[in-house]
Amino acid sequence: MLPNWLAMVILFVTEAWSTRRDAQIRFLKLQVELLRQKVPGNRVIVSPEDRVRLLRLGRDCGHQVHDLLGVVAVKTYKRWLREEAAGKEPGRVGRPRSITQSVRETILRLARENVGWGVRRIVGELRKLALTPSRSSVRRVLVDEGLLPDPDRRAPKGVTTPWRTFVKMHINTIVACDFFCKNVWTLTGKRVAYCLTFIHLGSRKVFVSPSTYNPTGEWVAQQARNLALWLAEEGLTMQYLVHDRDTKFTETFDALVRAADATIVKTPFQSPIANAFAESWIGSMKRECLNHFACFGLGHLDHIAQTYVGYHNTVRPHQGLDNRTLPAAACTADEQPGEPPPGALGPIRRQQLLGGLLNHYHRKTA
Repeated sequence: MLPNWLAMVILFVTEAWSTRRDAQIRFLKLQVELLRQKVPGNRVIVSPEDRVRLLRLGRDCGHQVHDLLGVVAVKTYKRWLREEAAGKEPGRVGRPRSITQSVRETILRLARENVGWGVRRIVGELRKLALTPSRSSVRRVLVDEGLLPDPDRRAPKGVTTPWRTFVKMHINTIVACDFFCKNVWTLTGKRVAYCLTFIHLGSRKVFVSPSTYNPTGEWVAQQARNLALWLAEEGLTMQYLVHDRDTKFTETFDALVRAADATIVKTPFQSPIANAFAESWIGSMKRECLNHFACFGLGHLDHIAQTYVGYHNTVRPHQGLDNRTLPAAACTADEQPGEPPPGALGPIRRQQLLGGLLNHYHRKTA
């Protein structure tokens, strides 16, 4: 029989180890919980191999692991035990894919031979052929192959479309344009003023026309002439001009653009994504600038718009250009400034535009 003092020491050591073990278990369970939160759908898919490993380790614990389970439910673990006792081998995880190779080839053939067909149209055609895959299955086949599942909608990331290919090939010679409007307060009440904006896709430089209350055909034609002067001044090339089917783009406007050896590319009906560069720029201008002002007269609107255009073209960093300004992005590798020598950096200065709404930070030369 152990002396009382030795029994007390053993008990103390045992309890101390038990406390440390419980803390370790809680720590491991917390990590499992955090990992599950990072998994899409908060669900861990256990493969048959993983299932065998869990059961083997659970057998060493007498399968008393209900308070330790973190990746599967208790009832799932019990079901595994029943299936193991019955000698049933673990099956494949997930729903079986019912699309055969021949059906897959038929789906791809229909999609490639009919550019305008989307998922629903292909499913309908397959039903005529006594083939009944679901829309989700057809969509998965098309996306896996890099084909556009819905030609009339936005393409998923990574899916190449003819329009994306066209823009990528000709981005340095494409100009996109669109109208935007702003309510202006006058002595006679509130009126709507219109501006026409042009953006050169390759350089991201922007030109905005003077505003007007009445965008007549003559006024729009004059903006085509102003565009040609601006392109020549900036040294930019235009082979394609992209605009929507707004009736304000008259035949005279298009004729002046064609006279400059450029091709007019009209976007499909109700497809603003096809003119995404112009739409995105207008959205940025409204969020960062115009929505913060009440304009009183065309001169006030022009001052605000042209100030923002100058800010955009000179000192605003652009995320699509690795957070560089347009002048910095236009520099070649040899022209890029290197790291300044120690002590050459002066104090940070702020240049305020439009009453401090727009700020440009720079260093004063030391």
